[in-house]
Amino acid sequence: MHNLFLGELHHHCVEIWGLKTAEGRGKPKRKQAIVHSPEMQQSILDRLVAALRKGSLSTVKSFRKDYLEAVVQYNPSIVVPTAAQTKIGYALKLLEWVSLAPAGVDSLLIPPALPFATNEFHLRGAARHQEENPYADSVFTGAVLDAVRRDIAAVTLPSWLPRPPRNLGSASHGKLKADQWRTVCTVNMVITLIRLWGASSATNDEKLALTNFLHLVAAVDQATRYSMSAERARRFDDHMLEYARGLRSLYGADLVPNHHLSLHLADCLLLFGPTFSWWAFPFERYNGLLQKLNTNHKPADMPKTFMRYFYIGARLRWMVATDSKAWPDHPEFRDVLQAFHSAFQDAARGSRMIDPSVLLPDEHDHSHAASDRTAGTEEVLGRKLYDALLRAVNTRLPADIKPYASRYEPQHDNNPFLPSTAIFSPSVAHAGVTIATYQSRPGNSFVLIRNGAKGSDGRVCAGQVHGIFQHTRTQGGSTVSDTYLVVKQFRGLSSSHAAHDPYRQFPDIEAWLCYNETDDAELIVPITNFVSHFASYVYTPPGIRRECIVVKSLDRVSERTFRFLVDVADLILRVR
Repeated sequence: MHNLFLGELHHHCVEIWGLKTAEGRGKPKRKQAIVHSPEMQQSILDRLVAALRKGSLSTVKSFRKDYLEAVVQYNPSIVVPTAAQTKIGYALKLLEWVSLAPAGVDSLLIPPALPFATNEFHLRGAARHQEENPYADSVFTGAVLDAVRRDIAAVTLPSWLPRPPRNLGSASHGKLKADQWRTVCTVNMVITLIRLWGASSATNDEKLALTNFLHLVAAVDQATRYSMSAERARRFDDHMLEYARGLRSLYGADLVPNHHLSLHLADCLLLFGPTFSWWAFPFERYNGLLQKLNTNHKPADMPKTFMRYFYIGARLRWMVATDSKAWPDHPEFRDVLQAFHSAFQDAARGSRMIDPSVLLPDEHDHSHAASDRTAGTEEVLGRKLYDALLRAVNTRLPADIKPYASRYEPQHDNNPFLPSTAIFSPSVAHAGVTIATYQSRPGNSFVLIRNGAKGSDGRVCAGQVHGIFQHTRTQGGSTVSDTYLVVKQFRGLSSSHAAHDPYRQFPDIEAWLCYNETDDAELIVPITNFVSHFASYVYTPPGIRRECIVVKSLDRVSERTFRFLVDVADLILRVR
């Protein structure tokens, strides 16, 4: 997917917006012209011919300079001196030429309208007007770059997502990797630019630039998820086509081979499925390993050495992933596991963070394989927490299993008591990522959770993890262990304030605002209902005037998250 990350995203930021030269750049000196569709272009050309036929200087000089200049260029016999190449100069020369022509205005050649919308009319194939600084009129100013840099430092990200450099756009940070471009464009710039250019105070040029850029972001997101469908491939193709059209109409930019390749990518998505199964990241990874491999001046032995260590690493990972589940719960063994995960944690970052379990969620996964918790302490559950857990367990029981009874209530029908103790941990590994409490690691505590109640349509809400515990019970003659998250949900915006949420204008971006406040009640969420982490940023929107938190979904599996955004007031695992 270097085509999308290093080709499209990098190209847009550096070549279209001039990211590397944005520092210190002020606002555009001249106001950008209004974008005209092909139909509008033809209408303006027709009215210009009528004005020339009438011979009215005041009417002819009222037309935009780009139209007058294009008509002059389309007629080689009309020569305008360099000093007279102004709007009034072009108008006077056109009127003079028409008055001397035998057939008048009917002798004038009128250029055809362009087949795309543009804010600067020109002849097809002719170079557009360029300033000495090609980015002088760029909406991506130094102030915008400063805002992006400030937000990079302020945005909270989970540990598995690579953080871009805080001095983005400066040569001092060196060359960014493909995965860093992915993060900065699909997360950080989304948060900042929608906040700035999606607000009601933004200029028309800023809004157009934002919409065009978000078409690219949405296309990249659709193409690089860990599942694929015909509908998702279609959405990718629609967004990429709109993005390419916007490049031509807004910037007059020439399309490069990467753009052409992207317009054929939908066929590959339909033929081969999710891109992670056939993209070039594994090859790039192995190229890096080969470059670092010490050959000891014996290149002929390199393949054998490489394969030997490859199998050693594969065997070691397999042993830890399988055999370690039977190890005793002793400090020595926990230290070994912690050392292993610390040594190999880089294998689960960024685009390499691919765990098959995220593609095959199990609604009732009662094994330790699904989640590995850190060492914790056994505690007696408080009454509210215990009652919520009892409801959660009984709701998920198979029909042939008797429901559990509460230790705090009289027993009926000889139902078994639900144990009242659990092991609390500061973090847990699940589906290739680490979920943590906000006290231990804030970035890993911002989560999206799915309502897994029977009859639910899989609705999602945003919250923060306040506790993690593993509960063990006897069920049907066997021991069952489940891991639960104690989550406080962020409060959703009121309907009046939701209208001022700039992020909801772009549903395919999957970002929205919540109040930066959590409900007092806690939700007891089975870890299998964990959807993903989310990137967060806190600010006070002008239309809301109340501190809010930006929720930018990092879900790379589900079909769509935003359409399920609701206030999960009826979540059955709520602590009352």
